[in-house]
Amino acid sequence: METWALSGEILFPDGRFRAGHLVISDSIIAQIAPGSAPAGQRVREVAGWILPGFVDLQVNGGFGVDVTSQPARLPDLARALPRTGVTAFLPTVITSPIERYPEILTALTRASAKVEGAQPLGVHLEGPYLSPQRPGAHNPALLRRPNLSEIESLVGLADVRLFSLAPELPGAEECIRWLRAHGVVVSAGHSAASYEQAQAGIAAGIGYGTHLFNAMSPFDHRQPGLVGALLDAPIPIGLIVDGVHLHPAMIRLVWRLKGAEGLTLVTDAVAAMGMPGGEHLLGDRRVIVEGGTVHLAGDDVLAGSVL
Repeated sequence: METWALSGEILFPDGRFRAGHLVISDSIIAQIAPGSAPAGQRVREVAGWILPGFVDLQVNGGFGVDVTSQPARLPDLARALPRTGVTAFLPTVITSPIERYPEILTALTRASAKVEGAQPLGVHLEGPYLSPQRPGAHNPALLRRPNLSEIESLVGLADVRLFSLAPELPGAEECIRWLRAHGVVVSAGHSAASYEQAQAGIAAGIGYGTHLFNAMSPFDHRQPGLVGALLDAPIPIGLIVDGVHLHPAMIRLVWRLKGAEGLTLVTDAVAAMGMPGGEHLLGDRRVIVEGGTVHLAGDDVLAGSVL
């Protein structure tokens, strides 16, 4: 049995950083304690902070792997993600032809059983039930109206934990109620919903907001829309804090309104993350990485991040 200690500034359960050490035994954290490591213990000093691994709820890909078009390569992505500090994640499938979902989800389920590294927590389905007015980088030609029989089939193919959809679409509320009854967290996103439509979706069971502000109707003081409804409701929201998707002032504002308990920071990372700039894939779409941003080829629409 190999035992050693990691010493440095540790984030303790009370949310404060203090000098301390971790005792690691056979690759398992056996103890977390303040102060110096026991005398005679082999110690590795850390110059930075020591804190739990990140959990990322929206990972479209990374390190040359695209979750949607290359689901069998999920183990390659999982093996590489700890380099970024991520130790658990939701592989995110973006809008695809409806006939391809069985193949994608079955392959993801099989691949998840072979993973070493960052642990997949299930699947995040982002689409295909999104607003054609707010598709973002999703292919508008593949967007669909919510269909309960389709959704039942999709959820039966994989461990779907998070489902992003536009609550204002016809049939959405019935689907939201069914998803919640079956243990799936429903998230509002890629939406042109009015405040009232968003409230109705939240009442039906929406419990999260997908990358707040992005791919939503802009907030307006007379028409607050989905942004206003998500900020007004006691549910958490995701933010892409990459220095590109949001102005720092908006991040500070949301922090004051929601607090730590109401926020999750997501990367929305794409296959280009960790790779050289140039052209890459996001599902069936070509994207370009330049200057730290990702956008659709031939367009300036943002297409995830390379965080």
